[in-house]
Amino acid sequence: MNKNPQTYHGEWWVPAVLNHDLKETCLNPKGMMGSEAHYEGTLTYHETSGMSLELYHYSSKFYAKHYGSNDVMWGQDANGHIFTLFNVTMKELRIDDFTCTIFDVGLILMGEHVLSIEDTRYKSCVVQFSYLRNWAFHNNITQGNAGTCVSFKTPYTATKLLEVINDDGAYWRLWQCPSINKTIHDLTIKQTTEFEIEATTELSISSFLKQIEEFAQFLSIALYGDQNPAEVKLTNKETKRESVLLFKKDISVDPGVVSLIDFNLLKDKLPQMLNKWHENYDKIAPISSYLINSLQNKSRFDVPDFLIIAQALDGYHKRFVNKKDEKDIRKYEEQIEILLNQFKEVKAIKECRINPKVLKDTRHKYSHLFPDEEKSLAVEGDDLYWLTEKCKILLTCCILDMIGLSNKEIDLCCEYQSPIRQIIDSLPPEFE
Repeated sequence: MNKNPQTYHGEWWVPAVLNHDLKETCLNPKGMMGSEAHYEGTLTYHETSGMSLELYHYSSKFYAKHYGSNDVMWGQDANGHIFTLFNVTMKELRIDDFTCTIFDVGLILMGEHVLSIEDTRYKSCVVQFSYLRNWAFHNNITQGNAGTCVSFKTPYTATKLLEVINDDGAYWRLWQCPSINKTIHDLTIKQTTEFEIEATTELSISSFLKQIEEFAQFLSIALYGDQNPAEVKLTNKETKRESVLLFKKDISVDPGVVSLIDFNLLKDKLPQMLNKWHENYDKIAPISSYLINSLQNKSRFDVPDFLIIAQALDGYHKRFVNKKDEKDIRKYEEQIEILLNQFKEVKAIKECRINPKVLKDTRHKYSHLFPDEEKSLAVEGDDLYWLTEKCKILLTCCILDMIGLSNKEIDLCCEYQSPIRQIIDSLPPEFE
């Protein structure tokens, strides 16, 4: 990632507001009722630490409650670049320089002015993920799917690796695209893998962002580590203009050559998997988020790390197995038994040897659901850590089942170069 901040010096203003209570805005702020003067300032963008805007020499009425926080601000820098800033909130007044005020910026659209993040004007979106190519790698290319790379002005040949249309009428595609490394000493062409969303009707920025997050979570499960977008480009349907989103970027985990969902082995089933993921995303997102967050390398393991996964198993059962199940803590052991029985033919689950009563007692102890002095099989220390790792494997199998994989296919995901196999091989020996 680029560690040097990018700065844009220019003029910035708030779109004209006709009715502050209803937040009605005008397309052209100049000369309209409620319009604001342009203010000089500097927009600073840093990939990892966020975005800020400094405004200079603005009028005193800028302190009014309507201007301390803005859904949208517009701007243009000295080089003619056009910006729309979203979620701009006053951060601080400079005590040492009363002519300057600093604002936090949530999101930047570079390329055009829009009045709202909900404006429906975009036809397609191209997203790059740092390690997408680790999953959909070059030798998965099949003949007969060549096309024009969607992210380049010049017609370099691209190959479509995957296409699926979801029930919202949006196409999800993976493209293998050429990337030119053009320097004084290097004119080589490299391959990159990109994720494209093409809408059948115009969508808003927020709609595209929701689908990007949805695919990012799926990719995180596939690569068994947190994956986040590294670049987002939007295409306006009417003007064909390409705009770039600038946002704070979370670092993605390098999976190396390891993946949970092997692209090559399960490629034919991926459209079905992605459709099931999209269909159930609102229900599975909190659960899969817990799993993805738990996969991050941490210097210290603690009880909440266990409880998050133990509760996620409970949530999965209630949302996908027995929706009528009451919130009765006495049923937790029964829920775990049902899940274990569902995957009893999966080799990884057999090798985990999860004891439902131990898991139930441990969850209840650390959730303070019964007195500490009550007799139980609850574990602690290293045993608690390894119980958590086993629960992650069970939760992973649940998610793979939810997206339509059979137990035999889940077995494929848990073997060979799978991260699940690495966990299984690390488990300490158990004695009867």
